[in-house]
Amino acid sequence: MSALLAFSACSSSFSESGEKKATESIKVMNWNLQTFFDASFDGNEYVEYKSSKSGWNREKYEARLDRLASVIKTLDADVIIMEELEKEAQLQDISNRLSGTFDFSKIYSHAVFATNKGSSIGCAVLSRLPIGEISVHSMDVRTNERQPSLRPIIEFSVYAKEKTLTIFVNHWKSKSGGAEISEIWRKRQEFTLSRLMKNACKRSHAVLAAGDFNKDISEFTAKYSDETANIVLHGECDFYVFSPWILKNGSYVETGSYWYKNAWERIDHFFAAGEAQIEDFCPETAGEWVDSEGHPFRYQIWNGKGYSDHLPITCTVRF
Repeated sequence: MSALLAFSACSSSFSESGEKKATESIKVMNWNLQTFFDASFDGNEYVEYKSSKSGWNREKYEARLDRLASVIKTLDADVIIMEELEKEAQLQDISNRLSGTFDFSKIYSHAVFATNKGSSIGCAVLSRLPIGEISVHSMDVRTNERQPSLRPIIEFSVYAKEKTLTIFVNHWKSKSGGAEISEIWRKRQEFTLSRLMKNACKRSHAVLAAGDFNKDISEFTAKYSDETANIVLHGECDFYVFSPWILKNGSYVETGSYWYKNAWERIDHFFAAGEAQIEDFCPETAGEWVDSEGHPFRYQIWNGKGYSDHLPITCTVRF
């Protein structure tokens, strides 16, 4: 299921001839919200959210909405990409909390939501920029191995003046049930994304992929010979992208986006291709969504405190 909603409420590049080409830049944020369910019990929720006996209620939902809106206002990105939101209607709830400004350039008047039928959670987008050309790519693999529930990839374009950026939203299969067993499905999702990004580059010169890939940057195939493309996405034909997690000396940005077993993991990503250039990449650690030790302030139902078990990541995209 997908929907397009409307709400009320630093470098230069050159063409092959050497002529200076105008660029646009936007700020993009990606955040896995950690099982952000609404206050209605539909029976499709995770076990810990299935009824009021779990401690989950409207008051706690409203508090989570307020906190999410506060983070969005603080980070002030032009495009907000979110994983683990339950329903399309929640985008209206979020938008209502982001209203109240007379600066129309700050209003998130465009939105997209997509999930697969029967899935408990989906992915969503809020944008200040006009959205168009939306496609939702679901995977249907018929093999001897039963396909688990996989979230679709959302493809959409945003328009900044006369420039277009194509964005792919991802939430790949988690490692629950075993990293090796589940890796086959992440590889299939990588194969799909590689094909989609390659095709998009033929139509649109600037392409960005974002989301929770449940795969650390160290688990991707690295390519160090070109500063504009340092990761290989394997597919029918390998496709080369740039990841800001990898520094010029081959090391990684020190702070990750997910804290697991007392170590940072870098599983939330931005991948750029074509004329898209990533600048000012940052796992956001300066805010109340971070605990006293500098790790994600995980949400806890029992006391209603916290934000998410992931950090938001942001970057500026030039195209």
